Amino acid sequence: MNRRVLFVLFVVLLIVLTSVNIYATRQASNDDLQEGLHELEVKNEKIMEEKTELEMTLQKQEPADIQARYDALVKQVSTFIEVAFKQDKETYQEREKDAHKVMSKDLAATFFPTENYKGERKTEVDEVEIFIKTGNLTNNQASVLVKFKHTLYSLQSDQKQVSPVFLRINVHREEGQWMITDFQDVEEEGYS
Repeated sequence: MNRRVLFVLFVVLLIVLTSVNIYATRQASNDDLQEGLHELEVKNEKIMEEKTELEMTLQKQEPADIQARYDALVKQVSTFIEVAFKQDKETYQEREKDAHKVMSKDLAATFFPTENYKGERKTEVDEVEIFIKTGNLTNNQASVLVKFKHTLYSLQSDQKQVSPVFLRINVHREEGQWMITDFQDVEEEGYS
């Protein structure tokens, strides 16, 4: 009888341990499912926020709006090139006033350090080409590449010097208007 009692006790113990093990496994699995569900909810919230941001960006990218920004940017950059790289005594004052409309104060001070033109040369700009990455027009920052020929005339002698110029112009949009903030000379091989 001892063996029978021991056997029954062993079977009961085995059943209890198996039940506890099954319960613990289900509980752990349920906790893992809850954690996974929470992670999915967080990911879903992030995706919805990104979707909302993309929809807002798409609303900004109406073709008419993009074209208007493009036209305004081309106009500002063209004016900058005319104001900054065309030099002569007759138009100095007018160009100085226009400079403050298209470029930052620091940049305007670089091109127009005095009230009167004191140079002994005249310069002109020809064959201006402007390259704008249109994907950037919805941002308030843009980088524009400009290529042109810069002609320098000496007022003391009849010498003329033509140089190719290739610039990267940094533009920032403030209060609905593009302003040139900086520019760098870009080396281009084979420009003619």
